[in-house]
Amino acid sequence: MGMAMNKSEAGFSLVELMVGMLLGIILIAGAGTIYLSSKRSYVEVEQVAALSENARFAELLVTDSLRHVGNFGEVTADQVEADGSLSAVVDDCSGAAAAYDTANFLFAATADGSGNALGCITDAQPGTDVLVVKHVIPRPFSDGPRVGGDPNDPLQSDGTIDTPSALDPQKTYVMTNNIGGILFDGGDTAPTITTGGDIPGGVAWEYQFEIFYTRNANIPQLSRKVLAWNGAAMAVVTEDVVEGVEDLRLMFGFDSDNDGEVDTYSNVASIGTNWDRVESVEMFMLIRSATQDLQYTDVKTYNLGGGVTVQPGLTAPNFRRMVTHASISLRNMKLVIRSGV
Repeated sequence: MGMAMNKSEAGFSLVELMVGMLLGIILIAGAGTIYLSSKRSYVEVEQVAALSENARFAELLVTDSLRHVGNFGEVTADQVEADGSLSAVVDDCSGAAAAYDTANFLFAATADGSGNALGCITDAQPGTDVLVVKHVIPRPFSDGPRVGGDPNDPLQSDGTIDTPSALDPQKTYVMTNNIGGILFDGGDTAPTITTGGDIPGGVAWEYQFEIFYTRNANIPQLSRKVLAWNGAAMAVVTEDVVEGVEDLRLMFGFDSDNDGEVDTYSNVASIGTNWDRVESVEMFMLIRSATQDLQYTDVKTYNLGGGVTVQPGLTAPNFRRMVTHASISLRNMKLVIRSGV
């Protein structure tokens, strides 16, 4: 005799099963939509944060260098002479951009259509600006007292630069007093600083040579040419410092009537020979994300000052971008101009 099936033990009907599956699909689809939306928001926030961070760092790096431009210790740039023992710089730039040409310590150029500039740059973004900055680092090296001597008695010094440390043979320095200066290699014999010497009472300052430009690469870079030891000699080498910098444009404010105040702003092409009258710099940089977002399309036109507009999204549309602008006052230049030196 067969047993009757209890109703509570019966399975789902086909309709109930289909309704359950439909509800499950809706729940899964909703969870997937929330996940994808969250992931997209996360990617967007990460890219915008990276853009902002790169923009701040790039701006800080160039601004700090410009604020020291024209600083050559206790003298002006035209009082600095090159030591006769200086060796040729490997891969040096040409003309006024040469590493040891301290007279031309601030100027700019524009990369040509092939990305060439200044005889040492071949990989710049075509049509972008290139900035040359030369100065000394404001940390003096001096002659400390003899061992056991009185640190307050200058007559007890021994004529050797050793404070806070000895000079590095793989760096370049400017030795100055209040009368003149000499540019020399740390590996060569330093100018004498004793009474009657080359630079009596002299102080040494590390020399800084930098050329900032946007390098044309898979991920564009803010790069700089610097003077560094290559293992055998002083050389001009390339450093990538901030990724994603796609464009660099500059405007220069200069004093055209010798009253100590900026009254004219010009771009690189129209400033002419007024580099020694520049007192401020307007810097525009276009920064882009390192990676593409295929769900984002950039169709914007960006204003980079001086009437320059670019629309990089025409060729690379899936990158986020932002423009950073900085106005930099050149304190050392103002002091020299206003003093009439």
